[in-house]
Amino acid sequence: MEDTFLIHVQIGSLRMPLRIPRKDEEIYRKAEKLLVKHLDEYQKTYNQRSYQDILILVAYRLAVILSREDVHHDIIPLAEKIEQLDEELKQLLSNKQ
Repeated sequence: MEDTFLIHVQIGSLRMPLRIPRKDEEIYRKAEKLLVKHLDEYQKTYNQRSYQDILILVAYRLAVILSREDVHHDIIPLAEKIEQLDEELKQLLSNKQ
């Protein structure tokens, strides 16, 4: 069985116990800080909105960030392959001259 332990996450007024894999603690802590940061930012900007609306806006913002990261990660292998092919072409062209 994987090594797990209990952490407490504070998001707004909600304090939530979570049992997580020990190796993922840093990820969970960073996620909590990121969420709280965006919540604070959106609460200041949209203070006339309900807390539920703000949570939805934050969730959407984080989904956009994740989607952007997915696109970036999809492009990296392609860019690396293009660079490799470019080097091979340069070598072939320099050998023919």
